[in-house]
Amino acid sequence: MKAKQLLRLIAISVAALQIPLLSAQKTVAQSADALSSFQCRVADDYHVTLAVKHNGSLSDPLIVWTTDEFSNAGYTPERRCSEVTERLNSLLQENGGTLSGLYMTAGIVNGHPVLCAVNNTRSGCNTTNVLFTLKRENRSNPGRVLETLLNYNATGSGSPIQESGGQPYVNLERLVQQLF
Repeated sequence: MKAKQLLRLIAISVAALQIPLLSAQKTVAQSADALSSFQCRVADDYHVTLAVKHNGSLSDPLIVWTTDEFSNAGYTPERRCSEVTERLNSLLQENGGTLSGLYMTAGIVNGHPVLCAVNNTRSGCNTTNVLFTLKRENRSNPGRVLETLLNYNATGSGSPIQESGGQPYVNLERLVQQLF
């Protein structure tokens, strides 16, 4: 009789252990499709910033670093790719591992046109949220750069661009999802 009770206790214990394990597997499966990080890589002889999901899938490039315009100041395409990728990863980490509620917009910081990341459509660019400085040919219309980012390989439905007081804002989460 004691052996039977012991077997029943073991069976109940195993069953009880399975429930949390199944829940954990479901959570892992759900998060496998979530954004993991950004990476700087070389593709077709250019440095590119792309997104990576937990399941290892890579997005199309978010940014292709082609200009040598900033190289004299020490900002080669490779360095810009690396630094902006680090900024995007910091942003992702500071926002709890998600891009939800984050936007990209254009502005002027220290007299230079820039793209920056903000957490609402009422904020603008400042020295703490700059992603990168725009090259000379894009300085006259930084909003067009945002539109170009959106139109490059945009396959999602609806536009992730919003305007607030004439200022364009790109929903970063939707933009990145369109690149997969």
